[in-house]
Amino acid sequence: MKTTKLSAFSLSLLFSAAMATAADTVGNFFDENGAYYGPDCDKEKNYSGAYYTGNYESPFKTVLGKTDEEIQAKMDQLWDHYFKGDNNSKVYYDKGNEAYILDVNNRDVRSEGMSYGMMIAVQTGHKEEFDKLWNWAKNHMWHKSGGWDGYFAWQRNESGSGGDDNCAPDGEMYFMMSLLFAANRWNDSKYMDDAQYILKKMWDNGQHSLFNPQHYVITFQPQGNENNFSDPSYDLPAYVDLFARWSTSNQDKWSKAAKATRDHLYKSSNTKSGLFSDYNNFDGTPHGVSYNGNAEKYMYDAMRCAMNFGMDYYLFGADSARQEEMARRIIDFFEKDGYKHARFNWDGSNPQEQYTLGETGANAVAAMALMNDSKYNDAVKKNLKMAWDGNLMTGQYRYYDGLVHYLAMLHLSGTFKIWKPKPEVTEKEVTANEHNGVKIAKDTTFYSFESCKLYKVNAKPDNVSISSKPKFNNSVKVWSNNSAIVIENAVTGTKFAITDMNGRVLKSAKTSSALQEVRINSRGNFLVIVGDKTYKVVK
Repeated sequence: MKTTKLSAFSLSLLFSAAMATAADTVGNFFDENGAYYGPDCDKEKNYSGAYYTGNYESPFKTVLGKTDEEIQAKMDQLWDHYFKGDNNSKVYYDKGNEAYILDVNNRDVRSEGMSYGMMIAVQTGHKEEFDKLWNWAKNHMWHKSGGWDGYFAWQRNESGSGGDDNCAPDGEMYFMMSLLFAANRWNDSKYMDDAQYILKKMWDNGQHSLFNPQHYVITFQPQGNENNFSDPSYDLPAYVDLFARWSTSNQDKWSKAAKATRDHLYKSSNTKSGLFSDYNNFDGTPHGVSYNGNAEKYMYDAMRCAMNFGMDYYLFGADSARQEEMARRIIDFFEKDGYKHARFNWDGSNPQEQYTLGETGANAVAAMALMNDSKYNDAVKKNLKMAWDGNLMTGQYRYYDGLVHYLAMLHLSGTFKIWKPKPEVTEKEVTANEHNGVKIAKDTTFYSFESCKLYKVNAKPDNVSISSKPKFNNSVKVWSNNSAIVIENAVTGTKFAITDMNGRVLKSAKTSSALQEVRINSRGNFLVIVGDKTYKVVK
């Protein structure tokens, strides 16, 4: 056992930062129509991501200093450009009761683009456009019988005919996720029914399984030899995690897939360059095919991997250490390259082509995993600024890079949220001068998430004068034993938080006795914040 008082920290700031990532938090957590995106709890373990905290604050605001108005104007510009612009800028084409997203270069409609468009529409609150896109996808792409039952044709002509009946799994992933979000955000059971149908068929089709049934990793395509390797840009761990929570079927398989997806994405990151290959094996090594000479390289698909692990980092934080490692690798690599090139061998050799807008967005989302590492302050700011300043795509090739950048901007602007089923809200009357960090100077109402329950707090100030700082016994001690961290001699009711050395909160509450035991099973170095003092404990 070893206990050390830390005097070098700014204790008040440290305590505030620690409490912000705790399970107990305060905020609005609802959009203007009452849809919920606030905190949540797990029975076993809670992490630092927005799923648990309800905090979606934009790094454009916290790092670049942009105002809420500037951020909203930027998002409006993106929508007006790609969805409402002229024939040199838009990719959304309205056909009355239907609409499609056009791959302008190839003059076709792809499940990838359709599902991207639906995700953009639900996150930006455009229900009419969402419905039109979904009508087109249902009427022209969605198989509701036969061998591909539940899947989507990856390619159709603009008329809705022809193309290729086989699937491209990134489309299925974004269709399922956008429908679940739409069901929750717009309180519409039809979206939920459609989502659950697809979720079930991804495992129970009879002829096809979207994820390899032995490895639980998404396949390049769920048929033939393509079932035996993957495309790591299809790895979307945050989505699979939500499928495991919200699917009404195969929850055990989705849960195994969530872990396998995070593992596969980490294995796919080259330990030297941090790059990913377009196609790869389930062990993360590149996979070559006769019909694509670039399959083993970092090409068009692979650039999305950075966005995929970056979004999982800030949405869940369940794999934060490995994702920070992946972020350091890939940001270090592009820093060394000077953000000049777009395509490489897996190890980073043989640079080709010019750095693209899509990569600018994807890498900026990855850089979000480095925002707490002071050594990367300049690199994080640089990546965010490039994403903010990027010229929106026009012309022949605007579809793919434009939409990848748009998706990234949803994450970077704080627009992308996990829209959840409406929670049960309990009303609570409070008379106090402070409650869960909120100072109460007059009658007020706010939402407070406490001990895994959401409260609507009707608060009144306590007119009894109280000291602004708790009184402490000078002999407060913090120490550890085999099973717990012990706080001794603190005044009952004193706030405390226990964090790891990266500031991630493991436990937080108020002391209930003069000898408070807090069970911590893991060993190592911990920070224990008691009131306005911080202690380092080695357990």
